[in-house]
Amino acid sequence: MLIIDAALSDADVLEPLKKWANTRSIREVRPYEVVKDDRVPVLLRELNSPTFITMDEAGFWHRHLCSPVYCIFYFALSEHQQDLIPFLLRKLFRLSEFKTKAVRMGKVARISLANIKYYQAGDNKLHVLAWPKK
Repeated sequence: MLIIDAALSDADVLEPLKKWANTRSIREVRPYEVVKDDRVPVLLRELNSPTFITMDEAGFWHRHLCSPVYCIFYFALSEHQQDLIPFLLRKLFRLSEFKTKAVRMGKVARISLANIKYYQAGDNKLHVLAWPKK
């Protein structure tokens, strides 16, 4: 399941992702709660292997957030580039390091137009991948 940060656009991110993946906004997960950044990992642990999608670098691009029961994708894009998230996510899911839910769990990743960087639970190394040439 993909969980979308409340700060992301429903029209540019949530609705396009719903067309091809089980996707919910964090607002749908907790409709009567304003979910602050520090509460997100707690909520993710309550769900079944979720992947959290955000553009909040300060809140979520941290190695200490790695957990084997969820995954966090931070998209390093400008506000007006949100509509690229569904496209980049599909490209990301074609890479062996992110292809299945099982291999995604435990990762906190930074996805940009230039490359993918990620930390993995149980591993202190920063991994860097280039986008395939195609």
